[in-house]
Amino acid sequence: MNTLDLHAEEFRQQGFTVFRSVLPPDQVKLMRNLAEGRYRACVADPPDRDTLRGGVSLMRAFEFGTAFRDVLALEPVIQVVEALLGDDCHVISQNVLRTPTGRGIVNWHIDDALFFPFFADLNIDPKHVPVYSLNVMIALSDVPTDAFGPTQVAPGSHLSGRRPERSPDLPAGWEPVSLRAQTGDCYLVNSQTWHRGAQNETGRTRYVLTTAYGRRFISQRFYPFINYTMPPHVLSGAGSRIERLLGAHDKGPYG
Repeated sequence: MNTLDLHAEEFRQQGFTVFRSVLPPDQVKLMRNLAEGRYRACVADPPDRDTLRGGVSLMRAFEFGTAFRDVLALEPVIQVVEALLGDDCHVISQNVLRTPTGRGIVNWHIDDALFFPFFADLNIDPKHVPVYSLNVMIALSDVPTDAFGPTQVAPGSHLSGRRPERSPDLPAGWEPVSLRAQTGDCYLVNSQTWHRGAQNETGRTRYVLTTAYGRRFISQRFYPFINYTMPPHVLSGAGSRIERLLGAHDKGPYG
């Protein structure tokens, strides 16, 4: 089994997998600076505030510059994404989470609907479970300890047939794993895996780029949704793979 197959297998078994050093430091610094500039523009200029959600999430990062757009097809990560979701998958969203001191997405949750509620009563072989959506999260700042507010996951929870209570605490019997990272590290997390962003208890802002991918039938979530128009500069020079990831699909069963 090659390395990419091992990542896919670990993802199916645990609900997440980790890649180390997928982006070089200079690219990480560029993306962090672009995100910070966008954040400051959103705070200063009310028309830009639709890009900022909850004071933490900068939406549609692919609009900020080609550094974010091109990472949509980052190798070798995209190979594992397409192996899990199909070669007609697409991007659901791309956000930069900017977490200052004292903030975090501290309640345990899954993303979107609970896809497999009947799993609670079945003995499931993970290799037979389809993956409908997942997050690719790239650390844009170092997260060496829990004090920096790492992403935390509950291994195997994607097979539980349950969603967690929206609480900072896990139910009895479940133990969190902190995905500590250096800049440029990347982790894939199943949308059904229980996860959270622990509170940042340091004096340094934490940045993480989160790109959600889904199968073709999962809708894209580019706010303001039905009224969203992709700026021309996003697709300029993008290439066919990135165009497809951004939604330029061939005709299918519904149109």
